[in-house]
Amino acid sequence: MLDLDDRVNRVHNPDVRPLVQEAYRCYSSGSARGAIVLAWTAVCADLITKAQTLKEDGEAAAATLVAEVEKAQESKEEDAIPIMLGVERTLLDTAEALELIDHTQKKQLERLRDDRNMCAHPSLRPLGELYEPTMEYARAHLAAALEAVLIHPPSQGRKVVKSFTLHVADPAYAFNTTYLAYTFFDRVRPSARAKVVEISAKFAVLAIDDPELTIAPELFADRMADCLRCFAERDAALAKAAVANLMTRLENSQPAVQLRALGRLGDLPAFWASVAAPVRALFNTHIGAMSDDKSPSLMGGQDNAKVLALVRHPEIREGLPALASAFEALSTSRMTRVIAASPDPYFVPFLPDLLSQVASFDAGEFVAANAVLPCAAFLSLDELRAVLRKWQDNDQCWGRAMPSHLIDLYRLTAHLGPERDAVWRTFLTELLPFEDLYGTISTGIGLTVDIVEPTTEQKPTE
Repeated sequence: MLDLDDRVNRVHNPDVRPLVQEAYRCYSSGSARGAIVLAWTAVCADLITKAQTLKEDGEAAAATLVAEVEKAQESKEEDAIPIMLGVERTLLDTAEALELIDHTQKKQLERLRDDRNMCAHPSLRPLGELYEPTMEYARAHLAAALEAVLIHPPSQGRKVVKSFTLHVADPAYAFNTTYLAYTFFDRVRPSARAKVVEISAKFAVLAIDDPELTIAPELFADRMADCLRCFAERDAALAKAAVANLMTRLENSQPAVQLRALGRLGDLPAFWASVAAPVRALFNTHIGAMSDDKSPSLMGGQDNAKVLALVRHPEIREGLPALASAFEALSTSRMTRVIAASPDPYFVPFLPDLLSQVASFDAGEFVAANAVLPCAAFLSLDELRAVLRKWQDNDQCWGRAMPSHLIDLYRLTAHLGPERDAVWRTFLTELLPFEDLYGTISTGIGLTVDIVEPTTEQKPTE
């Protein structure tokens, strides 16, 4: 059941909100007739204001309604009332044409208008009987008015979708979940909301090359995937339904499109739950070849990395058994790229071996910057000790940038608390023979170790 109190406080138009609050007070105090009359009055005021806003935005269909309202405002009272009655009769038709409401909502509001007329004009009943609406009727009408019109900004269905796609395709686009959900999900009508989710799912799954796009289709698809995740947090069922409707098209797409969709959305429950068993088997076959550098690749290195990074999810590892073996068979550089794509605790046990396999200064800096540091926040004391041990033992892990990476590693392991200092002091002790390295790292992390001068025993005097 809708929380009317919450909906009343969310009425979009501050000038209409007092009317709605008064209607709610009537309902709360048991005055069903007053609640219905005021609810319809609020709907009329709100739709007229929305039409005025759309007219200013260049919407021709709103101009006629606004012109009639302005004519009534400039006329004498005896002329203005008939004009406004005419506006009221056609208001819902105009609102539907402007996509401010859909057909179902129009029917609900027509019932509100009819009951308002019955409440305000007792002569409409046979024999002059008074119409006595029930409190359930009053609540239903108030809920319908709020959900269909009053809590929404003056946005039209198609314009919302167009505004959404233009926003995501803008070169200056910045992903912000709060803004995205507020503007294109929470504050739009349910029908427009569903369309926005469908659009985000379509581009995220299929990476369609729309001629109207001003950015690369893959970049647009990645952005839409982020949007779909945001919307799925608000309504998982809606996102799941939107993705499920695209599965037949995905199954008939090129293998590269299928695998990119997997890499982009594989960890989204709405996507994974919609993938049929035969398609999972196909994914598994392609993944099995990804660890072989000599096999022809369907995608670029970064796209392969996104797919293989799904190994971090237990459910996906179970559904795609080839993931774990393919990941573990990767070369040092390719495994590092996979970890960089999605740092996760799953990858921490692989870090010491990566450091031990480093065969050049450049490779050492690459592994440190793209695998060790991104996963530093997941390290335990024992895992930190193992990482530092391999780092210390491999002379190729001491390139020019490595001391600064070690200082960053100390900072990123602050979650380990004071006990980490003991681990780092042990590490520093082994650096004492290398004065420059010791001085740089010791100063950078703010730790020192006691230097014990060697002593020689004096021979006994004769």
